[in-house]
Amino acid sequence: MIGKRKILGATAFLLLSALALNDAKSADANKQFSVRGLGVTTCSKYLEDRNRDAKQSEKFAHWFTGFLTAYDWLKPDTYDIAPQYKSDGLLRYLDQYCGKNPKQRIIEAATSFANTFYDKRQKSGS
Repeated sequence: MIGKRKILGATAFLLLSALALNDAKSADANKQFSVRGLGVTTCSKYLEDRNRDAKQSEKFAHWFTGFLTAYDWLKPDTYDIAPQYKSDGLLRYLDQYCGKNPKQRIIEAATSFANTFYDKRQKSGS
């Protein structure tokens, strides 16, 4: 259990830079930023792993929830970018996105998700 918490914490920390796609001032002068962990995985590799062993996709769900936690934390007026999505829904989103974009990386899928649902986000915890 402690291991998963460390992974989620580290993932959230590392993914903060991923928000640069939505906030250019967080990236370098060329709007580039470092992506680490599962975010660098190509969609084709994700789908291959998921088809081979569905349990392998759990790590992507954890990564994705860490990304969304960081997103919620950093974006003003955002309590929860997509409260209706749990791990299984996030994986279904990855399945659909990656099926259409096999050469993209998981980070692009995650930022696409955030951009898609931003207008429908939960703005406060009340």
